[in-house]
Amino acid sequence: MWRALFDNVYVEERTLKDAETVRILERIGCDSPQVLGHYKDVFDKRNENGSLGRNLILAHNPGKHLYEGAPVCQSFGNEHFYYSPGVMNCIYDCEYCFLKGMYPGSDICIFTDIEETFSEIDELVKLHPVYVCASYNTDLTALEGITGYVRRWCEKAAETPDLSVELRSKCARTDIYGELPVSERAIFAFTLSPDAIAERFEKGTPGLDGRIAAMNAAMNAGFPVRICFDPMIYVRNWREIYSSMIGKVAAGADLSKVRDISIGTFRISDQYLKNMRKKYPDSAVAQYPYVNEEGYYQYPDEVRLSMEEHIKRELSEKCPIVPVFDWK
Repeated sequence: MWRALFDNVYVEERTLKDAETVRILERIGCDSPQVLGHYKDVFDKRNENGSLGRNLILAHNPGKHLYEGAPVCQSFGNEHFYYSPGVMNCIYDCEYCFLKGMYPGSDICIFTDIEETFSEIDELVKLHPVYVCASYNTDLTALEGITGYVRRWCEKAAETPDLSVELRSKCARTDIYGELPVSERAIFAFTLSPDAIAERFEKGTPGLDGRIAAMNAAMNAGFPVRICFDPMIYVRNWREIYSSMIGKVAAGADLSKVRDISIGTFRISDQYLKNMRKKYPDSAVAQYPYVNEEGYYQYPDEVRLSMEEHIKRELSEKCPIVPVFDWK
């Protein structure tokens, strides 16, 4: 199943004997991967004809394993906020995703030296509490059948008192949560979108019903759950479709059990958007006339504020006791 998703499987020579590499190759049923010297030899190249195939690359991370969170990302009140690029690129194909402006193609690179990431965390928690977004550059839950990294992060959170981990996803899997070590410090965050938005802009993702089912499975297993209505995408009938979505979520889940809610309209760094506009000249999201504020493109205030205030009002009626975080 998994092997069929990739045109080719590549492994850095120095990574061949890693325990994680061996496990991943076994999971995807690949006995003879192609060996390369450095992951960028494949990852940084686009096909000559401009099409985007998808390769899987297993490699070592040659740089930092943790980075400080960007200004447009929510820290949820955590002073020491980081993200981990343990996997680069996503199995889903969302038109608005910043990864389209960050990476040249759709190849997925998994860094198999996850223990190095955990070693960096061990040093940081000696200094202060650490909050890590582990699926910032990918959807780890959607890739759990390949990597097993969701389990690894849950185990790390359970055994490290000063570490909190957010695992954000659009994945509809419900079967994994009962098998994972439960901890109040392993937060599963679900990005929920109206079906009309998902069908138009989130190619390959599950619909709203599937995501709600996964969210319920995580809560029933005992994990803290965060709902992310982020990014909200402006379309002509946005008010109706987002109101309908909130009603559907409230009817399908006990929102009083949700840890908190994140809301935010689309925003992106200026360089990533420039790359996206060049690569996707027909994209409604990429070509929208955003405004640039301090190096980040976002909707004009009249659009942004009307959308965010509208969803806040809807949420205040449906779940008034749940904390709501606005990215601004």
